[in-house]
Formats: sequence, C-alpha cells, structure tokens
Amino acid sequence: MKEKEKIKLSDYKAYPYEINNIFLDISIYEKYVKVVSEYIIKRKNNYKEPLVFIGIGIEIESIEIEERSLLRGDYRIVNNNLIIDTQEFNSFKLKIISTINPYTNKSLEGLYESNNILTTQCEAEGFRRIIFHPDRPDVLSKYKVRIEADWRKYPTLLSNGNRISAKRLIEDTSRHEVIWEDPYPKPSYLFAMVAGNLTCKNDFYFTKSARKISLGIYVEPGDEEYTLHALNSLKKAMKWDEDVYGFEYDLDLYNIVAIRHFNMGAMENKGLNIFNSKLVLADSKIATDYELERVESVIAHEYFHNWTGNRITCRDWFQLSLKEGLTVYRDQSFTADLHSLAIKRIEDVSFLRSHQFLEDSGPTSHAVKPNEYSSIDNFYTTTIYEKGAEIIRMLFILLGRECFISGVKNYARKFDGLAATTEDFISALIDGAIKSGHKTNFDISQFQLWYYQSGTPSVSIDREWDSKKGLLKLIMRQNNNNLIKKPMVIPIQVSVVSQRFPVRESLLILDKEEKVFEITGLEKNREKPVMSYFRDFSAPVKWNSDLTDDELFYLVEKDTNPFARWDSIQSLFKKVLLFRSSDKPNKKLEEDLIDLLDRIISKESSRDLNFLTTLLTLPSISDLELTQDRIDPLSLYNSYYSFSELMGQSLSSRLFNLLPICYKGSFSDWPNGVGERKLIALIWKLLISSGNKDIRLEVLQATQGKSMTLSLSALNSLLPVCCVERDQAMHNFFCRWKDNPIILDTWFRLEASLPRENAIEITEKLLKHSLFDPLAPNSIRSILGGFVKNTKAFHSLDGKGYQFIAEQILLVDTSNPITASRLVKVFSRWRNYIEPNSHNMLKSIEFLSQKDLSANTREVVSNILT
Repeated sequence: MKEKEKIKLSDYKAYPYEINNIFLDISIYEKYVKVVSEYIIKRKNNYKEPLVFIGIGIEIESIEIEERSLLRGDYRIVNNNLIIDTQEFNSFKLKIISTINPYTNKSLEGLYESNNILTTQCEAEGFRRIIFHPDRPDVLSKYKVRIEADWRKYPTLLSNGNRISAKRLIEDTSRHEVIWEDPYPKPSYLFAMVAGNLTCKNDFYFTKSARKISLGIYVEPGDEEYTLHALNSLKKAMKWDEDVYGFEYDLDLYNIVAIRHFNMGAMENKGLNIFNSKLVLADSKIATDYELERVESVIAHEYFHNWTGNRITCRDWFQLSLKEGLTVYRDQSFTADLHSLAIKRIEDVSFLRSHQFLEDSGPTSHAVKPNEYSSIDNFYTTTIYEKGAEIIRMLFILLGRECFISGVKNYARKFDGLAATTEDFISALIDGAIKSGHKTNFDISQFQLWYYQSGTPSVSIDREWDSKKGLLKLIMRQNNNNLIKKPMVIPIQVSVVSQRFPVRESLLILDKEEKVFEITGLEKNREKPVMSYFRDFSAPVKWNSDLTDDELFYLVEKDTNPFARWDSIQSLFKKVLLFRSSDKPNKKLEEDLIDLLDRIISKESSRDLNFLTTLLTLPSISDLELTQDRIDPLSLYNSYYSFSELMGQSLSSRLFNLLPICYKGSFSDWPNGVGERKLIALIWKLLISSGNKDIRLEVLQATQGKSMTLSLSALNSLLPVCCVERDQAMHNFFCRWKDNPIILDTWFRLEASLPRENAIEITEKLLKHSLFDPLAPNSIRSILGGFVKNTKAFHSLDGKGYQFIAEQILLVDTSNPITASRLVKVFSRWRNYIEPNSHNMLKSIEFLSQKDLSANTREVVSNILT
C-alpha cells in the first residue's frame, strides 16, 4: 500500500456544517449490526458546497433528508466519502440506515468483537467505521443512543452519558433495549458503546457539591475481585481534581470497561472509559508495585481527561498534545502528591530520557505539534505525551503554582464545550495568571517554539569565578544539533551547593543562544562554588558543564535536591560503564564510585529505602546508547553486567545486612513496603550477578510467594544467569499463572528475553504456543518486545535477530497496523550503530520497505529510510 497523502496543519479549514445533535439506534444481530443515524445539521455562513461524510466498511440501506428518501443518483460515494447535495437546505434532518459487521473487523478500530464482547475504539479515526460522519475532532455534537440486542448474549449494553431507560421489548421478549444520553457536546472520537456478558463492581462518590455519582467497573465474570484497586484509584482522582483544580464530575454515572483486545492503554470516552484489561485488574497478588501505581495513574489520567480533553477538546489532531501533554502532567502531579514527589520526578525523567530522547535522536523525531502527518495513529508517541507534559511543567515553573492553576481554570471557563488549540491554551493560561497578579518574564511567542521545533536542545554551562569579589558568572549556551536557528525559552533551576556557602536556589531563563548570569554575594577567597543545575529537571534538555568528577561526587552526597543527587550519580555511572564498554576501564573512578556507594548505603539505609534503591540503580542500556556516538550494543550489555558483578562483590556484606530489614517491611500492603521490596529486588540482582550461588535458592523460593512484586523481582534477578534455579522458577511461574492471560503475557515476555543460544527458535515456539493470543496487542508486544530486549539475540552480529523481528512485524501488519508501526521503530536509529549492526538493520528495513505494508507502517519505514 502506498503512503497516504500528507495532511498539513496549514491546510486546516473549519468544517462547514454544524451537527448539533445525533441520535443512533443500534440493533445488534448475530451476523451484523444495523445502525440508524439521525443528524440535526446546520449549514455555516451560507456554505454552498455538498455535505461530505466519510465511512469505511459501511453498507448503506437508505438515506433521507427531511423525511424524503434519496435515490442512488442523489448521492455518490467516492474513496469512502459520502457526498450529498444539500444546497436547498440551511438546516435539515439527515437519516441514514446502514449495516456494519463488527465480527469480521480485526482492525481494533470502530466497533469490533473481543472475547464475545462488542466494543469500540474511535480515537483517532474509528468512528467512520460505525457510521458516516465527518469524523474530525472539531465537530461536536450531543448524542442520544439506543442499543438493542439479545439479552441472553448481551445482557450489558453501555454507551456514553447517563442511562435514560432500560426495558425488555414487548414484540420480542428475547431482546432488550437501553437508551443513553450525553448532555454535553463531544467529538466523534469520544463515542463509545459496549455490549456483552459482563459483571459490574459498583461504588459511589459524593462530589464537593454533594452530588452522588454512581461508579461502575465492568469486567468479564470472575474478574470482579480484582477491581477494588481501580475503584479506589478513581475516587482518589475525583477528589484530587476537585481539591487542586476545582474540577467536579458532571454526569450521574462514571463507568469503566476492561477489554482484552485493545491497542491503547485506555480511552477516555465521556462517561464510559474503555481500558486495556491489564490497566484495570490489579491487586498485590497479581500485580507488582509498579503496576499498581501504573493502574492508579492511568485511571486518574483518563478521568482527568473529562475536563482536559472531553469538555474541551482538540480543534484538529495537530493539537493532540493539548489534551495529552496537559493530562499527562496532571496525572504525574497526582501520583507525586499521593506518593513521593522526588521518586516520581526521577522515574518520569528516566522514562523521558530512555524513550522520548531516543525518539528525538532518530529519523522518526517530530515536533510536539507537527506540521504534517500521513497517519495520525503514528503520532501517539512519547513526544506528544511525555515531552508535551514537560512543556506544561515548564509553564508551571515559569508562572508558579498559584498562577498556573488560575490559568488552567481560566482556560476551562473560556473554552468549555469548544475545540481549542495549543495557542488558545497558552493565551488563556497567561491571561489567568496575569489576573492573579503574575507578571510574565519570558517571551510567550518564543516559548511556543517548544511545540513547533523537534529535537532535544543541548545546553552547555561554564563557570567563571572571581574569588576576590565573591562573584560567579555562569556562561550558558544552547543549540539543537544545528536543526534550528531560533533559541528556545529554557527555565533552569540552579543552586550553589557548598559546605561554606548557603544553598541559594534561583530560576534562570536562557532565551538566547548565549547568555551570562551573575551570582553575587558569595563568600570571598574560597574555592570555586559547586553548582547544581536543572534541579528537578526544570527543562527537557541535555546538558553538560565544567563540573569535575570530584564535584559530582560532592553533589551526590551534599546536594539537597533529590533529583540532582540522582542525576549526578547517574553521570558517574555512565562514565564508568562507557569506559568499560571501550575496554579501557577507569579503575580509580570505579573504586571511588564503589566507596561512594558504600557510604550511601551506610547513611541512607535508615532513611528512605525507595530513594536509596534509586541511587544504587544503574542507568538502563537505552540510556547508555544515547551517550555513544556509534552504538555498540553488545559491549554496553557486557559493561552493564560486569559492573553489576563488581558492585555485588564489593558491596555484598552491606547488601546481605540490609536484607533482614527489608524482608521485615516487605509484607506491608501497597503503597506501604514499596521501598523495602524495591531494595530487595536490587539486592537479589546484584548478589546473583556477583556469582553468589547461595542466594539463588532463597530467590527461587520467593517466586512462589504471595507478592507478585517479589515473585517477579526474583525471576528478573535470575534471568541473566543460566542455572537450574532459573529454569525451575520459569516453570513454576507458568504453571501457577497459565490460566490468567494478563499474567501469562509477563511469562511470554520473560521467556522471549532470556539470553540463550537458541533464542529465535524459542521465540518462534512462543508465537505458536497454544495459550498465545495473536489478536491481543499485549501478547504480541510481550513476545516481540521481550525479544528486542534480549540484547545478544536481537543484536546478534549475523543480523538474524533483526530479520526475525522484521518478518514478525510484517505478519502483525496484516491484522494490526497500529501495533506493527510502533514495533518497527526499533530500527529507527540504524545509522547510529557500529558495523555490522548498522548494515544488518538496514537490510531488514529494506526488506520491509519492499513489501505491501499498511499506510501506518509504510509511513514509519519511509521516515526511517529517509
């Protein structure tokens, strides 16, 4: 398939018709679904052109305008566009009777079947597979929906909004109907319906104005016991949004449905969220601490969309980060408020660097607000979400908490019920901040370059110290790899950190290519002050400075900012690991670093164990790849594990002494005991890496425990070591969880990631396993994603690992282009690898390029080869 025609931001034109109301009458039958669509339409500004709707896979039975039936010659269908001449009407009622077949729809878009449940996914362009419609986000309508089906097969019938009525049909007692109505206008991508045999876990929430909201989580029978965590998370999110932003929920019902076959993590459909089952079903027995927090975060994210995404939506898909970046920032803040601000910030930055920075460094790099796209599905990326959230965070830093929140409230008041742009948001934000008494000290137009310029900016910082005057000059320079000429607005939180100087935190704004800042009033006739830069990661940039290794050691121990401490030790880890990967280990630096780790354990073990674990954790191999000009994946892998071995051997007595303390606190229910369990996982990993065989039996026994966190931590610690205990642990885990498809996906991932000679052969067998579900995106990602993480197999010098993944992507593309187009990005940085890896990657990409690919995958492959 050829790449689709580019859609350009500069070509945007408002849709020439208003569709104020839509009534859908949906009748579900055994082999098809009948949809009667009634639209109330008004022409804008005497627009004279025909009405154009889009529809895919829809059979039209009849069309009426103002109750007059149209003949086949009164309308035409061209390239899935339904074109109707409506010149004689300014306002009119359109009725279309059509049929669709969700049972053969394997796209996981529109209306489709999953485990005998009919469900929808309409974002971004799935609604056109249900009815003919403009299917664009700037067309907002109020929806009323009647669903009719056989009550024995589909006892649960759900849609958006409030339930108006439900009854058994008199003329056919085997069938029933439910009518839903959403009183708020919404775009078509937020339409949702579900029909199936589901059970519901109910609860309620009282809003700040004392309104009682009915909450429901719908799951397949037998999964009800795993919904309590999701319900509690939802109530926490509802209260947080009221407390922080004053946003109250607006409907009488809030429903969530868990679906196995779902491409996304979750979907914020108004009043009827549809979730990937993995992000709903969770307790400490079947989910890890990380997964429990992830469920809480995603539940909150989708709820927060009610105001930042639903009540106010995007004018067009170029504004996608308007709703996603803002809402990611809100869910990050929610998690930080509930748990640990420091740990959450470190986790978010670590993810951003290892994923979004990676994306920004290759040919699939794009702006947060791109100028054009072929397939919008390819832009649901970490750039839109995580980098978009960092843009919002910078506005928070620049404006301050009170003014920022006032600005967001002003945005909600001004654009409620409308489709907006990023410019609208920033304008309303600044206006609201000004009304709160804030004076902006940055150029707003220049700041918006963050939306339009791709790539990760780099900042360099040098110090000039005049000890006689006590004057420190900071010379800062910015660039973006020569891709742009316009400098960005970069907020930089800095502090002087020294035993003799008090900590002084300042916010500096770098808005020129080069700028000099002066810090005065420092103690004279002393050594050059040690500086802490980008505290709390105040801007999504890479930076380097003239700080020495000794000064980094000093910051790790003396800085008061947790992120800055972590970032300093990460810099030291990276130096050590890169020296090792080049076969030139820096023994002195390694010894000093081990001594530092020993001191950290001694000082921090009586404080925050979660933060201690974070300080002791090595950077990921993905992080390390960003530091090499020519990536040598096998040398980085060997460097990572050889230094882990050294850490385990050198710190073994300290680590063993910590275990009893950690075990004692590890039995507490989440969120308590997280630090203890996290440290146990790291200790096991380091001790096993060190070659200690005695710990293996203890770890093997833990795989059978009640805590999923400790069970998986034990498995992960055994993964790199070929031993009897690893094989037994994997066997035990499979036997225990083979009947739970969500947890079985974890087993598939681990099996595919095991380092062994016949990894491709084993992975091929996994793809043919009787319990593998080839239609479930989670299962596909588990096996293929696990193999990609299997460094020695995927990056084998003969290129067989690359070719294997390319062939699997080709197979996935025939049924799920969205998943395939995301998987193919593993090849995006092929130019950055050493030989023969680079050449072998290119061969595999060219292999894909020569095949008949979906438009989604074709666009990504073309970008990679450009």
